[in-house]
Amino acid sequence: MIVPRTQESEWAPVWSDADRWHPLMKKLLVISPHPDDETLAAGGLISSQVHMGAHVYVVAVTDGENAYDVDASGLAAVRCLEQAAALARLGVRPGNISRLKLIDSGLSAQEDEIVSSIVPMVCSDTHILAPWTGDFHPDHEACGRAAERIADAVGASLTFYFFWTWHRGVPSLLDGYHLCSFPLDQDLRRAKEEALAEYSSQLHHSSGEPILPDHLLWPARRSSEIFLPV
Repeated sequence: MIVPRTQESEWAPVWSDADRWHPLMKKLLVISPHPDDETLAAGGLISSQVHMGAHVYVVAVTDGENAYDVDASGLAAVRCLEQAAALARLGVRPGNISRLKLIDSGLSAQEDEIVSSIVPMVCSDTHILAPWTGDFHPDHEACGRAAERIADAVGASLTFYFFWTWHRGVPSLLDGYHLCSFPLDQDLRRAKEEALAEYSSQLHHSSGEPILPDHLLWPARRSSEIFLPV
């Protein structure tokens, strides 16, 4: 079980001090290391951009097959179905999901493959959304570094999102960063909550210790999402 290092109340000043963000209406390409990362950190933004008419694409880097330390040969297929259902809740069409099927928990050694696979999907008018390079999970950090390389190579804009930072980091870690807040209205919060509910394999487990117990979900249930435009 993951015990958060920092409580929600300690992060509240960081969230409240973030400037309100109005993202550009561009093609949005969301890099998701595992099925659920895109919804947890940016489900509201994704839904908003879709409904404003932006072209939104999600790159599922892994199928999340190694979420639990047990034999789970069928978990990858389950998580792919869950992600498709969750993204449908957010308005993303199945044809706008690309699956790289790289090795879950092994992305640090596959960074070049991430870059070479995604570069053809990106142009200078693309807005890349990726996990922060310091997000306390090796797969997230590898995807963040790959996103930096892709953005630099193509001239695309890049924005980082967070999830494990809120649980494993401390507020001082983000001192000096210009964080931005994307507010979620009731419709966006509802869409995000419905999308998150599709990830049953991560919310419930026979052991009683799912990857995403309720006490880790507060960042996904707030009335805003926090981003770091680069």
